Amino acid sequence: MKQQLLILIFCFVSASLHAFSQQSMYDFDIKHWSSTDGLSSNSVRAITQDNQGYIWLGTLYGLNRFDGNQFEHFTTKTQQNLASNNITRLFKDSKGYIWVGTKTGLSGVEPSNLQFEHYKITAEVTSIIEISPDEIWLAADYLYRVKNGQTSRVEKIREQVNQLQKVGDKVWVTSTHWLYSYDLNEDTLISYALPLELVQIPIYDLYWENEHLYLASESGFFSLDPSGHISKCELPDKTNTAVYKLLQDSYGNNWISANRKLFHQHADQDWQYITGDELGNSPWFSDIYEDKQKNIWLASFSDGIYRSSIGNINRVLPEGADRIIRSVAVTPQNTLLLAGQLELGELFVNGDYKALLNTEQLGVGTVYDMHWPTENELWLATSKGVYAHQRGTKTLTKVFESLENSLVRVLEPDQQDGIWIGGVMGLYHYQNNKLAPFALMDQLETRHITALQQQQDLVVLGTIRGLYQYKNNRLTRLGTDTALFNSYITAVLVLADNSLLVSTLDDGVFIRQAKGTWFQLHDGNGLPHSPVVSMIEDSVNGIVWLSSLKGIFRLKLQPFSATKSDKLGPVLAIDEVLGPYDRQLGTIPGRCCNGAGHDKVALWQQRYWYPTLKGVVSVAADLNKQKHNQLQPVIKKVLGQQIYPLNYKQPSLLLKLDDRSVSLHYAALEFVKPNALEFRYQLQGFESSWHEVGSRREAIYTNLPPGRFVFRLQSRFDNQPWSQDATTELELIVPKRFDETLVYRGLWLLLFLFCLYGVLWLLRRNAINKQQQLGQLVKQRTQELENSNIKLNELNEQMALLTYKDNLTGLRNRHFMFEQLPKDIEHFQRNRESMQIQGKGMALLQLDLDNFKHINDQYGNIAGDSCMQQVAWLLIRETRGSDYVVRFSANEFVLVLRDIHVDLVEQFCHQLNEQISRTAFVLPDGNKTYLTCSIGYALYPLPLLGGQLISWEISLQLAEISLYHVKHSGKNGVASIEFDQQVDAFEFEDSLHIEAQVERLLAVGLARFTLYKSE
Repeated sequence: MKQQLLILIFCFVSASLHAFSQQSMYDFDIKHWSSTDGLSSNSVRAITQDNQGYIWLGTLYGLNRFDGNQFEHFTTKTQQNLASNNITRLFKDSKGYIWVGTKTGLSGVEPSNLQFEHYKITAEVTSIIEISPDEIWLAADYLYRVKNGQTSRVEKIREQVNQLQKVGDKVWVTSTHWLYSYDLNEDTLISYALPLELVQIPIYDLYWENEHLYLASESGFFSLDPSGHISKCELPDKTNTAVYKLLQDSYGNNWISANRKLFHQHADQDWQYITGDELGNSPWFSDIYEDKQKNIWLASFSDGIYRSSIGNINRVLPEGADRIIRSVAVTPQNTLLLAGQLELGELFVNGDYKALLNTEQLGVGTVYDMHWPTENELWLATSKGVYAHQRGTKTLTKVFESLENSLVRVLEPDQQDGIWIGGVMGLYHYQNNKLAPFALMDQLETRHITALQQQQDLVVLGTIRGLYQYKNNRLTRLGTDTALFNSYITAVLVLADNSLLVSTLDDGVFIRQAKGTWFQLHDGNGLPHSPVVSMIEDSVNGIVWLSSLKGIFRLKLQPFSATKSDKLGPVLAIDEVLGPYDRQLGTIPGRCCNGAGHDKVALWQQRYWYPTLKGVVSVAADLNKQKHNQLQPVIKKVLGQQIYPLNYKQPSLLLKLDDRSVSLHYAALEFVKPNALEFRYQLQGFESSWHEVGSRREAIYTNLPPGRFVFRLQSRFDNQPWSQDATTELELIVPKRFDETLVYRGLWLLLFLFCLYGVLWLLRRNAINKQQQLGQLVKQRTQELENSNIKLNELNEQMALLTYKDNLTGLRNRHFMFEQLPKDIEHFQRNRESMQIQGKGMALLQLDLDNFKHINDQYGNIAGDSCMQQVAWLLIRETRGSDYVVRFSANEFVLVLRDIHVDLVEQFCHQLNEQISRTAFVLPDGNKTYLTCSIGYALYPLPLLGGQLISWEISLQLAEISLYHVKHSGKNGVASIEFDQQVDAFEFEDSLHIEAQVERLLAVGLARFTLYKSE
């Protein structure tokens, strides 16, 4: 298990970066859980995994069972047979039974039914081994055995012991002064005196390899050679600090846990250090464990647990290089050029790195694109213009004086040895030593060029306000009937079959198929994450690679014209390579490919390279992405009037007689991407449809009828289809009560017949007539009273309508809005998960009629009132039945859009603005006039971290601020405020100073106004 581990320790070479083809500790995906995630204690001492797949964790404050999402706690309060909450050792034997060593004794648990047992041992358990399927030995001050449930002392060693290790037929035992070798077959004992450094010193681990026994202790690392001599060994960093655990995993990687150090070595490579910088916290691990899915679990003394697994990417941090990389490109010399924020350098095939320009020599800000006019000359598109660098020099020279201090994003060669140059200054073409502006630049709505690609005689260029194509000296705007029309373009890609892929900042990816039709891929129909910032075609494998700030994914390139389609568009095969839930050592989740300009991806040495805030990451071009382990959902327990624990192989469950309302708790054992799981369930025999509930892990049923039902549960990863293979079933048997039997119903029938006979007998009496007359009179008076109450209620409703109604326009007034809007917010919060899955929310619009006072001054108040009534009628006409319009002040209205797709709000505002400006309003004298309006809007909840915590009053204030921005920008427009992804909802806790907070965010670039001006 620990092959070659110790031999490599002695020939250790300090960690350094090698060629990109070698693996690194940065290649590990890692996830961290602590007490804030539900772990009972941050001090974790032991780890194991049961046969079903649950991870069991022994902590300072109890035992935990973990399914990847939730920690279940077992303590002495809930389990009387648990010896202590202070867990010291966990051991799963060959039968799947888990032995639990604690500070004050030994317990055991059967994972299938969660039944605990307590054994007659009262000392601290420091080690557990299995001698045979029915016998275990443990160190608990003295040496004990548990055989067939009976506990006894091993009399061969009659002193305190602390660690055990079984090697073949021998058991190695350590005590305070001695190391023993006990032969199970011959019943002989050999003792070795411990060196002074180990006498009465805690020993944490024993392991055997290559005829040597190795001891990990508080005093360091020791070995026993075949001659019986115990000597001290050095760790890879030449120190002798405390050592707690060693492991060689199934990939051949070696792990050593030492005092606040974690050493790691890929097979046949040098050792590397994992420090607090890479891990985020100081590495100090009590246990290292590899589960059945080959994940490595690290139990921390003080910081919870970590899960580490081999990912799909390699991260390269060249030694001495700028860690913040903005652009990458392949040089004519077949090296990889890395343009950092502060440095320009190149990476060689053997992994060596050479700096070409340092901070002082670079000095041109961010590099957006790179181009090689000749083999030894490099052009850089920067935030200060275009600069040239000659190989072998340490200087930069300006290429174009006219473009000095202009932000240049694009350097794209054309088909005739020329080059396109684009940026905030517009589009230029350079050829034959002449720089000329693009001849049709005046036809562009904006001159800010963001992306460009030329294929044969077709040039496709993206701007911050839409997409254009240039062909045969003609400029055409693309996507005029789609959301692409005014989108901020981040990348373009023209495919061999003339299909076109366009990525945008806010509207996803657009695909123009061969027939010219457009399909929009967005978050609601399969786009894994956005915004997409780079695209590159792998024509050999028929794949397009796409990257965003949150990850990397692949799009299968089957011809879009022949792709099977549905109502939403073509069915695309999307394969996520690196997702927002993945985290590598030394990085935070969801931050992948922070490139700038054109050079956000490069193909080099059959790998795709992406710039990041921490070096570069690469993915093999022929990556055969490993499929996720087949998810198998599990039903953990059923709650009714009592708790029904379930054996994971249990096919059915009989409920108690009166138990008709139950909740079923379920999970899927996934530890790499637990946050990406989705569930759906169905109770066959009770309902015919599936409930797709996202990440919710509880199903609730009330008032179940008697019968036999099958609860079916399925799980999947998001962006993956549902599969029948990932299905778990449990039969629920609801027994009949006596009142639901035929006998009970027969008794009720007899009682009914007896009562009927009595009624008929009473009808034959004369007194019944008088009683009927009296009853009729009472009924008449009651009806009159009810009629009066109905009229009174109608009057009350009319008064309420008058109270909530604006007298001039007939619209709702402020009183109604401030009373109704909190109810709408409460309704949304109750259905928030469902609304967000559908991409729905609420929108608050503030609309103000521009220069309306001039109407009253020029035509009189009666004409102004008439215009106001016509505007009110227009607003009611343009809104849905579920929305309502409020006259907020004299010429200001508030529109409350309920349950609306958030992607449609901006379009609605633009259409409403244009509709008012196009409408001719008829005055009482027959003349016509035209009005314009200014609109500010905001969403609820805001698309921020924790945005659902912000009150609707904040959203209304933000809409008002946006309205004022339109007013100050010339009126007749629509505005909203967009916030950066890193802005947190707690920025708006102080609702009294919203304007100041918005001004601060605008000043630091964390917020910006989006302004639409009507022409």
